[in-house]
Amino acid sequence: MTSEYSDQELRLKFQLALLLSAVGDSLGWPQEFMWKKPDKPLRDYIRWKKLVGGKWWGYEDVINPGDYSDDTQLTLSVARSIDSTGEFIPEYFAYLELPLWLNYERGGGRSIKTAARNILNKKSQWFANFYRTNRTTYENAGANGAAMRNLPVALVNIKNEKKFILDSFKNSIITHGHPRAIIGSILIGGAQKYFLSHDKIILDNMQSYMYDLLKSSIQVAKKDREISKWLKSQNNNSTFEKIYENMIGEAQYFMNNLEKYLSKEDEQYYRLTRALSRDFKGSGTSTAVCAIYMALKYRENPESALFKAANMVGSDTDTIAGFVGSLIGAHDMDVLDSKRIRHLIRSIQDRRYFEDVGKYLWEIVFGSPDFIEERKISKDEAFLKIMAWEIGLHEMFWEALREGDLVVHPTLGKGTIQAKKEKKLRRDDYVAKIIEIRFNVGQTAYFHSRVSKAGLVKESVGRELEKALA
Repeated sequence: MTSEYSDQELRLKFQLALLLSAVGDSLGWPQEFMWKKPDKPLRDYIRWKKLVGGKWWGYEDVINPGDYSDDTQLTLSVARSIDSTGEFIPEYFAYLELPLWLNYERGGGRSIKTAARNILNKKSQWFANFYRTNRTTYENAGANGAAMRNLPVALVNIKNEKKFILDSFKNSIITHGHPRAIIGSILIGGAQKYFLSHDKIILDNMQSYMYDLLKSSIQVAKKDREISKWLKSQNNNSTFEKIYENMIGEAQYFMNNLEKYLSKEDEQYYRLTRALSRDFKGSGTSTAVCAIYMALKYRENPESALFKAANMVGSDTDTIAGFVGSLIGAHDMDVLDSKRIRHLIRSIQDRRYFEDVGKYLWEIVFGSPDFIEERKISKDEAFLKIMAWEIGLHEMFWEALREGDLVVHPTLGKGTIQAKKEKKLRRDDYVAKIIEIRFNVGQTAYFHSRVSKAGLVKESVGRELEKALA
């Protein structure tokens, strides 16, 4: 694929793709679990409350205007897992970023949180994280949890289709085992790459490019040693490749209907893809194609693309709006002509960090990063780093550390405690504690746990780590 933009223009587009992905996530997050349209659609960030946990463990988390969800948190985690050569290091993401994310996740889905805990199992590997619970199983995990974090992989592989496929595959199978999740990652990533590299979006040309990516993906993946092992384990238990081909057919059917539905109401295309179905709304394929549809239909009016996606109640609003944001940011620098878009970018949580991450990814492709940092890590090394962090985590929740005190995180580095809050639970013997930390790199994280009167930190992963390291 050849770029029609200068290197400097592409740097801005890298940054805008990340920024507007976060903007869409933040705009759509309050509507994610609504099933009735509000009287007035949202066109700006709001302060709202989110119930975390169930009947006995539940508490209200206050989400400030411009705060982003797990979609964006994990996108940043993936970006940190890419080394200065552009290589996505699955061990770094799986063994370090993913388990550590459990401490500060906001809105994380069941499959990803289960995967994050299961990777702590002694027998689990990043390419063999086969979890199974009463409510979710690895093989059936076909939602968009892999696609939603794959933007950095698409950006850094703007010039390399095969490596994009491989790294998308690796990123996906750490947490999701169903073909729909993997195909969704390649689908939205392929669109992000196309939008990034083309001044004019020609639908037939884009469709052909994305079909070629999908059709070649399984053969490209087979040539990788770890993915090949994973595929063999999958094929021993199911007709994975046959299902994979069927899911490519599903994606092609949705894509083939794009042009036909561009002249119809948005809801009609969403219903075609089942993105408004309670059982299907988070599908890796349907959310990807709905985002492509919205970005294409409203490419002359990017505000409408974002706001309509964020307000499509009944769909996975934060993820689809985040995808839409990534596409319009990757495609058109003129998006900055909009006063409202500029306001939303200025007001997004951790804005400068997104700019720095975008610059880092761009430098990998078009120059030399300012620093080279090792990303290769073994499972034992990663777990020892997490164990060391657990000491500081407990000290925060035990009140040994206060506002203004410094902490050092294994992946986020040095940070300062900004605020500490305590929430009552219906269980008298526990409270929920939330600790806001601003890290020097530019990211803000809200660490949380239920803590007993005796000092037990409920969300600690220490016990699992001790077993894994034994």
